[in-house]
Amino acid sequence: MSSDNRHTRIDFLKASAQLLPAQHAESSAVLPALSSSLVGETPESASKKLISKRSRSPKDDTDHTSSVKISKLPSISESRPSSFTNIIARRESPWDFYEKVLGLDLNGSVTVAQRKARHSGFVAVRAFPVAAAEKTLYMHGRVRHANIVEALDAFTTETSFFIVLEHMPLSLDQIVQCAKYPTEKQLAAILRQILDGLVFLEREGLEHGFLDCSNIVLNTEGDVKIANQQCCDKRLSNQEPRDVRALGIIAMELMQKYTQDNGAVGVENLDRWPSDSDAVTFLSETTSAASARELREVTSSFRSKIAG
Repeated sequence: MSSDNRHTRIDFLKASAQLLPAQHAESSAVLPALSSSLVGETPESASKKLISKRSRSPKDDTDHTSSVKISKLPSISESRPSSFTNIIARRESPWDFYEKVLGLDLNGSVTVAQRKARHSGFVAVRAFPVAAAEKTLYMHGRVRHANIVEALDAFTTETSFFIVLEHMPLSLDQIVQCAKYPTEKQLAAILRQILDGLVFLEREGLEHGFLDCSNIVLNTEGDVKIANQQCCDKRLSNQEPRDVRALGIIAMELMQKYTQDNGAVGVENLDRWPSDSDAVTFLSETTSAASARELREVTSSFRSKIAG
C-alpha cells in the first residue's frame, strides 16, 4: 500500500493486519476494529474534532545564523546515553524541502507536510521558539524508542526552530471522542505499548510529566507512541510516578470516555467493565504502582491478553 493511499483512507480494519511491523504483530488482530468509525476518512476529516483553526504557516525565510549546538545538560543527564542520536539542525527553512499539506492542532500546532521529491510519505513539522531549541533537540536525540515518536530532521531560522517527525495521524483523544468503546484486548494492546515507552523513559532516568490522551498518537499500522518528548525531564528518585498515575487517567478515559469529577480513578459501568476484570485491576494498580516497570510486572496477565 502506498503512503498516499495509507493516509487518504485510514482503514485499520482491512489494512493493519498486513502492514503491522513484526514487533507489534499481536496488535493487528485487536486494534483495527477500534477505529472503524474513522474508516474512509481523510487526514483532514479524521482530525476534525481536534482541529481548531488551520495553523498559520511559519515564516518561509532562510537563516544564516549559527546552527543549534547541543551542549551537555547536567540538570537532565549526568552522561550521554548510548542510544543518543546527534541530530544536527540545518540552517535552512524546512519549507525549502517540504510542501505543506494541512495544519492541525494536535496538542500544539503541527503542519503535515510532504517532501518535494515525488512519491515521498507524509511527515509532521512542529515549530518551537528558538529559546527552546537546545532542550528540544537534545531530547529528540536522546529519547528514541519504538513507542516514542521518532525525530527525522531539524531546521533553524532566525525566528523559529523546527523538528520534522514521523507522521502519526491520530491521537487517543480521537479514540476517546469516537462512539466505539475498546474491548479489553484492544485496551491492552494500546496500554502495553504506552507502558513499554514509559519503562524506557524510566530506564533513562526520565519522565514525560505531561502525559495525556493528546500526547499519545497512533498510526494505521497499529503503532502507539508517546509524543512531545521535549517535555521530558529528569525524574527524582523520591518523586511520585506522575507518568504511571497519568496512564491510569488515560486508561479510564478510554474505558468510559470521561474522568471522574472528584479526581478518583475508576469506572462506573460495571456491566462493560466488571470489577474482577483484568482491565479494572490494571486501572487500580496505576494508583499505587511505584514505577512503570512495577506496573508492567504486576499486570502481566492483562498485557498478555493481546496475544490470546
